[in-house]
Amino acid sequence: MGDELREVTMDDVLQSVQELTTYLRENKGEATVDWERVKVLFEGEIREMVQIQVTEQMAKQPVRGTPVGPYVAGRADVQGLLKNNRYARNVRHMLVDGYARDGGQIIKPVDLCLAQVMLDAQMRAKMLGHRADGDEHAANPSDDLTRAIKALTSTGTGTGDEVVPEDLAATLWEDVHLASQISGLMVNVPMPTDPFNVPLGLGDPTWRKGTETISTTVSNLSTAKSTLTSTEQVTEQTWSYTLTEDAAIAMAPAMRAALARSGAEQIDYFAINADATSAATGNINSDDAAPADDASFLSDGQDGLRHQWLVDNTNMSINAGGDALADADILNVMSAMGKYAVDPNRCSIVTDIWTYLKNFLDLDNVIGIDKFGPNTPIISGQLAAYRGFPIVISASHGKAEADGKISATAASNTLGSATFWNRDMWYMGFRRQVLVEADRDIRRRMYILVTSFREAVGAHGTRSSNTHTGGIRNILL
Repeated sequence: MGDELREVTMDDVLQSVQELTTYLRENKGEATVDWERVKVLFEGEIREMVQIQVTEQMAKQPVRGTPVGPYVAGRADVQGLLKNNRYARNVRHMLVDGYARDGGQIIKPVDLCLAQVMLDAQMRAKMLGHRADGDEHAANPSDDLTRAIKALTSTGTGTGDEVVPEDLAATLWEDVHLASQISGLMVNVPMPTDPFNVPLGLGDPTWRKGTETISTTVSNLSTAKSTLTSTEQVTEQTWSYTLTEDAAIAMAPAMRAALARSGAEQIDYFAINADATSAATGNINSDDAAPADDASFLSDGQDGLRHQWLVDNTNMSINAGGDALADADILNVMSAMGKYAVDPNRCSIVTDIWTYLKNFLDLDNVIGIDKFGPNTPIISGQLAAYRGFPIVISASHGKAEADGKISATAASNTLGSATFWNRDMWYMGFRRQVLVEADRDIRRRMYILVTSFREAVGAHGTRSSNTHTGGIRNILL
């Protein structure tokens, strides 16, 4: 192939993972192993694998709001919007394929929407007199861009500016969830109110021996609920000079990708680490110091996965004793989970990269993803399975102290941990999906893109007695 670039495939990633795994197993005791380098390589392969999985899933989805197919690009109303339009070629490709290639990068319909939001922000700042170097060049989005976006709406003749933020938010939301490793494993619940009570079922009816002509005793079904209360998650992206339309469109794919990646990471981080404790001690993410008021793990509602077994029901916490992870530790936590650990397909193991590399890889019952059969379902970010239980490696599941909690002093976090949970017993609620807003920060003389959503996590049942979630702490690394 010479100097041609070849697209990385899942087979390439799996081969690389297998080579790294083999190297570690053969050289683990050697002092020359550069663990930091190995960690970086594994994290890179995980990101590459997730990205390939996301790309494959996105390829199977229709473009939001667009009736995909060659016939759409030929419709009279669409043709009218694209006549003498500088974006006509790109839009026609988007209508048929869902994307277009421009200058070596892939442009999606959402990127045109994002560019318009950025240009509108610059124009509003100019109109309000918030001037800075270069602002005199700010201009409204071109008529070509406006008509191109209208051609990509569900009717082809959309007339309202509201189409842009709605389509932008909806498409970004899809990208965020595809890149998430945890949200897809939980039961997702739209929240029509905040808080929102999720009914947990009517309980089990009582069966009795029947006798002809005699009515049986009525079963009084018990009810239960889990309350979801959302917490807002907010981030900002900035640019410090006035963008031309070409520059805005060129920047949009990178900004969108960063939003999708970081949004997915934050959804996962909150689901794993959410904790409402704001005192000087006790928060599982800042055990020996009060967390910052805006710490992204602080919850306005229920707490997350780690809190369930570290605090709510400590009977589900297995202490590895500061030793290497052993099969007995895993069997102990699965035994404590009882019926919730019977079906591996409904469970998941979430752990940090160190615990996986230095412990799980040494266990005989761990099968690498490269050894999975062709019909084995693989979840996003999964690198291996333990007795059929998927092992997901997440950067959000960090190193900790012996009690499994994370110290505010980073140097004190030297031990590993792993969370075992039944996926049917956890809910993830969203009161508001992605909201994208842009404006000018006159103090910093920068433009800002503010993205936010409202997320909630909740466990089935009474947290103090739940056995559907357990964990192992104090693992030697």
